[in-house]
Order: sequence, then structure tokens, then C-alpha cells
Amino acid sequence: MRRARSIACLCGLLGIGCSEPDSSSKAPIAAESEMLNPSDPATSCAEDSGVIMATPERYERYREWGFNRYAEVVAPNGKPIRIFVQEGVTNHQAHRARNVLRFFLSDFAGSQYGADKSAVANAMADNQAALMLPAGAHEEGNEPPFDAQPLYAAEMTVEGGPWYRNNNWEHRDATFEEIFHLVHDAGIGTHMHGALPDFQTALRAEAEAAIGDGRWGIPVDSGVTDWIEELRREDSLAQEYIASVIDSYYGYWGAFDDAPGGMWGIYIAKNRAEIEALDPAGLALLEAFLPSMVDYEARLDERFTGTFSLAFDPSEPYTHKSQYLINATLTGSNAANLTGNAFDNRLRGNTADNTIDGGQGTDTVIYCHPAADYTITTVEDWTTVTGPDGTDRLFDIERIWFHDGEVVLTQ
Repeated sequence: MRRARSIACLCGLLGIGCSEPDSSSKAPIAAESEMLNPSDPATSCAEDSGVIMATPERYERYREWGFNRYAEVVAPNGKPIRIFVQEGVTNHQAHRARNVLRFFLSDFAGSQYGADKSAVANAMADNQAALMLPAGAHEEGNEPPFDAQPLYAAEMTVEGGPWYRNNNWEHRDATFEEIFHLVHDAGIGTHMHGALPDFQTALRAEAEAAIGDGRWGIPVDSGVTDWIEELRREDSLAQEYIASVIDSYYGYWGAFDDAPGGMWGIYIAKNRAEIEALDPAGLALLEAFLPSMVDYEARLDERFTGTFSLAFDPSEPYTHKSQYLINATLTGSNAANLTGNAFDNRLRGNTADNTIDGGQGTDTVIYCHPAADYTITTVEDWTTVTGPDGTDRLFDIERIWFHDGEVVLTQ
């Protein structure tokens, strides 16, 4: 539940001495990469490499602190929203963080505040917003001395990884919460000039209303009341309230059974159905900016084996989260399988032999080589694709995307 603050403010609150931020962050910043369209299947293949790069030399202070890798999301104005990755954080974690940030900044057609998010992304880039991914867990007083939103390795998971599948609450996935704090502060606008002041006004008012009527800030222990008062002094209630709604909306507290509600009981709703029933005002604000489904590419942990499902299954608690995914990719070389849901999924295997079941919807399987490199055979309801990526069995798949064209399957 940490948010980025100015270094002076942070150090004053903690009562510690901190170094000044990296002075290079004050200079005009050029992007290191091109902006790709995440809805294009070709992007999945293009981003197999080059997304995570060595930290540019101009960020010397970050490099001194062990932030040896770098990624970015390029805003429409051509400027980067930067991500600094410390040694000890995996590339898979960094890639997922970047994809989540890009998801939050993707347009949501027809919504009140999210139909065109270019101004939000541009504001973040103009404000020189940065996300830092430090190794290990957060230790009060030992934060890296940079004006960047922190997301620690111990609070990040990757789809298909043990923490994700087992819902390890000691390693709660705070990725959505912390990255949205950055979008909120630097893009929507709180202490920095942002693009959506009316949205921020509505969020601030609803946070206070939710405290007043018991929807959020529920005092599950004495520390919550102190925390709420600290947030009020910082004018940070809106950021923490909507982050609680987001986590429950996308299933991140659906499997939590230690207490009612989400965010360890601080928020009244555990899942989307409870939000609809118990916090319709919060639901309306969220859906004014974010879509119902998560359309970033979920690149599964390379250690994963078995079948990863995008359909809800009460016997598999991780599917409280994965049911809202649309696009999934197996990585590594372990034999593993994918099952889609009722939406139009984009699915991709790895270098092993995979079984991919699209389920309902119009589903596409992605292959990154030309069609001539593959052999396609269909027997009854199953299609077999053999090529550089192994031999895959496809069921309920309507399209196969190759590097040089698309094949429509008739089943």
C-alpha cells in the first residue's frame, strides 16, 4: 500500500537521511524502444526479446543501486514511462509489470474517463513517472532513494507461478495495486498535474463516503484507523480506495477465506459479485476507466507444467484471477497446456508439445514462423500443428495466426 512520494517528503516521514534522486531524471528523456500495438498478434512474437534491456548508462545512480535492467512503455507523445529492474527480480516479473502498466493505459471504448487514455499516458511521461522493481521485500527505512513507485519482488507473481496458483497471502500479488498508484498519481493526477481532475475529484469524494458508510477502511485492527488518518493527511484516500476495488474486481481476493471482504477485510467486497451488491458506486467509478476483462498477454512462468485455465473452476482457486484473462502464452520448454474461456482468446504454446483448447468464443493460436514451416492436419474435432515449436493439438480453435498470414479453421 505504498505510493511514490517526493524524496524530501518520504525521508521526512521516515526520519532518515536519503540521497537526492538521480539527477538525470530531470533532463529531457528519450525513449529506448518503439511503441507496439498490443492487440496485434505479431506483438507477442516481437516481444519475446528486447523488452527487458540493460539499464542505459545515463541512469548511473540506478545502476549503482543494482538496477541493472530497464523497460518502458512509450506514451503517444513519444516519451517513456520508465521501469527500473533490480538484480534479483526476474525478467518474467519485469515483463509482467510492463504489461500491466500498458493494460491500465489502453483505451476502453465507450467509457466515461478511459475511452482515450493518451492524455493520461502523456501526463505520466511528462511527469517523468517511473516504476522501480527492487529485489526482496520492503524494509522500512531501506528503500532505494529514487522518486519512483516501488513494487518489490516479494509482492509480484507471474501467471502460472507457485505464488499465483497457490494464492500465497504472505506474498500477496500487489502488482495491480502499486502500478495503478503510479497511473493514478502521475497520470490521472493527484499531487502531480494529471489529465483527469474530474475523475480524481469523484474518487476522492467516494473514498470519504466509503469510509463513512463502512464499505472501506473497515477497522479490522487498530492500525487501520491510524493508516486512514495518515492517508487523509497525505490526501491519498482516493488512491488506496480505488486500488482496493480494482484488486477485488479482477479476482485477487476471491480465494481469500481468512476474513470477509477483500484487502484483509479492510474493503467490504471480496469479488466482483460482492462489489456489484455492496459497493455499486465503486464499481461505477472503476468501470468508468477500466474494462471488465484483462487483455494484456499473460506470459506464464517457464516452470509451469499441467493445464492453465482461463475459465473459472471452483476447485482451482487461482482461476478467481485467471478467469478475467483473455490472452495467455506458455514460455520455456516444459510440456504444458492451455484452456480458454468464453471470450475471444489469443493463445500461444511454447517449444514443447502442447494441447490448446480454446473453449467458447472465436479463438486464435499464434505461431511466430511462416506457415510453410508447419504441417496442419485436422481429424474430426482436433487439429494438429507440427513445426519448429513442437507438435500441438488444438481443439475449439477458429484461427491460426502465422508470421505471414492467418488460417481459418472449419470445425
